Amino acid sequence: MSLPGKTLLLIFNPKAGVQTLRARLFDVVDAFTAAGYLVTVYPTQAAGEVGTTVAALGAAYDLLVCAGGDGTVSEAINAIMDMAEKPAAFGFIPSGTVNDFAVSLGVPTDVVTAAEVILNGAPRLVDVGRFDEKHFIYVAAFGLFTDVSYSTSQSAKNWLGKVAYFLEGAKRVGQLIAYSCEFDIDGEYIAGEFIFGAIANTHSIAGIKMPTGMNAQMDDGLFDVILIKKPENLKDGQEIIASLLAHEEKSPYVTFRKAKKIDFHAFQEVPWTLDGDFGGEFYRAEIVNLQQAAAVITPPPAC
Repeated sequence: MSLPGKTLLLIFNPKAGVQTLRARLFDVVDAFTAAGYLVTVYPTQAAGEVGTTVAALGAAYDLLVCAGGDGTVSEAINAIMDMAEKPAAFGFIPSGTVNDFAVSLGVPTDVVTAAEVILNGAPRLVDVGRFDEKHFIYVAAFGLFTDVSYSTSQSAKNWLGKVAYFLEGAKRVGQLIAYSCEFDIDGEYIAGEFIFGAIANTHSIAGIKMPTGMNAQMDDGLFDVILIKKPENLKDGQEIIASLLAHEEKSPYVTFRKAKKIDFHAFQEVPWTLDGDFGGEFYRAEIVNLQQAAAVITPPPAC
């Protein structure tokens, strides 16, 4: 019997999503072992441990794999971006509630199939967002409903899946808050009272597809920017909804843009979410697209 010649570190969040990885962990490890890897499995014990483990151990293995939701992948990418010596290869197994990043890259949400993609796929360079000193992989957002992902309890997410987000969001309809903000979007100045803003690099946010007209790309060096100003009356609100449904700027309250760099300034602290987790409160922020800054193993191109 020949011993495995390659090493693999599998870091997973045992509380993510509906916990499908825990039920099929043996099948995943068996697939990696059959491919010639000596597998080390590390279930995280506390919040933030994905990043610290990746930073401490990731570069020592031939293949680094993280399993969990979008927050798990974001935490891993943040750690990788700050590492002097990068991991030789990085793959992820989506096992969260929504898995926007995986869906955008075509990574299957079945955990064993995702493991096979890691073994048979190829690294793909994808854009990474820099929000001041932090990084995000698919969205930085503020305003209406954007705190739902981190204010919804993990147990509710596990039991109800995507429905949990909508149930939590439904509580907020009467809590419309507008922020007085200014944006410099690649040299274009936009100001007003905004109820929502998203700077995205994804095909969907919380399972809701981005406007198809924006033709979101993961590696073009451009963000997809959506800004919504506070409506003055019911008619304005209806125009906003029509504009969003049509994926066109049919309302003066809706802005769609593509941009490399955004400078944000507000007249009060604004809470932002980064990849679904609380990112902090800011008066100012510089948001830059780092084109093709991270390599992620994705499915091979279709023939």
